[in-house]
Amino acid sequence: MQKQLIAAMAVTTFMLAACGGGSNGSGGAKAEGAPIGTDSATTPAPANTDPLDAACLAAPAAGQKITATLNVGPVSQVGTFDAKAIGTTVFDGGSYDTIEVKLVNGIFDGDGTNFRLHTDPASAIFPVGVTEYRRFGQSQYNKYRRFAFKDDVSGQTGIPNLVGMKPNETRSFIMSEANAEELATHPQPALKPIARVVNVAVQYVGREDVTAMGVTYKGACKLALHYDRKYPGSLFPLPVLEGTAWLAPGAGIVKLSGAPLVGVAAVTAETTGIVAAN
Repeated sequence: MQKQLIAAMAVTTFMLAACGGGSNGSGGAKAEGAPIGTDSATTPAPANTDPLDAACLAAPAAGQKITATLNVGPVSQVGTFDAKAIGTTVFDGGSYDTIEVKLVNGIFDGDGTNFRLHTDPASAIFPVGVTEYRRFGQSQYNKYRRFAFKDDVSGQTGIPNLVGMKPNETRSFIMSEANAEELATHPQPALKPIARVVNVAVQYVGREDVTAMGVTYKGACKLALHYDRKYPGSLFPLPVLEGTAWLAPGAGIVKLSGAPLVGVAAVTAETTGIVAAN
């Protein structure tokens, strides 16, 4: 059970924090492979009053990737994931920018740890859908999951956009899902709505410098994430997932921490930021 919770936290964080921005690689990401961080004392950090902007929501463009190392409590490097932009793919009848996430090494098995995130270039940090790769015996299956969002306050539907949030501002959404599973060799089937819904809250805490993998990023956007799953008729409550993510201008997600609220060890991760894919 603990392994599934840890994997869920990792997947959730990628979904909510590593899929933002457009697909053109703008925002200052270096294509030659060096992260955007700097040690220079001459580079001033933005004031904490600066709003959340599109540069913090950068995602890998085609030919770029982010590598994340996942740690659980005192155990380091329990998993390393590559999130690589592979261009546009077809999902549920539409064409979307796609990030392929693969487990490079770690203690997890391959089931549910390799997947594709399908994103809209106009979205902030919420994916349109996910294609998960699964295995049952000798057969390979794909699970397709599409998400729909509704703003708790305005009632507006569609992919949320967080650009322009002010420090300490919180926005909350209801996320519903339709999904289906099919053999990998078959076409994607029609997706059916499920009963489970998720209450998602994102708070923009403000800006601060953060160090990840030995690189210091000036003025990273700090987000507090709350992910509360509700399943009508369930006999047991589902764990609430909470986390904090730091997104550096032009580099995307560089650091995260969090844990399901069931007493398991905290999950932390650091990333390379956006770099050139090998």
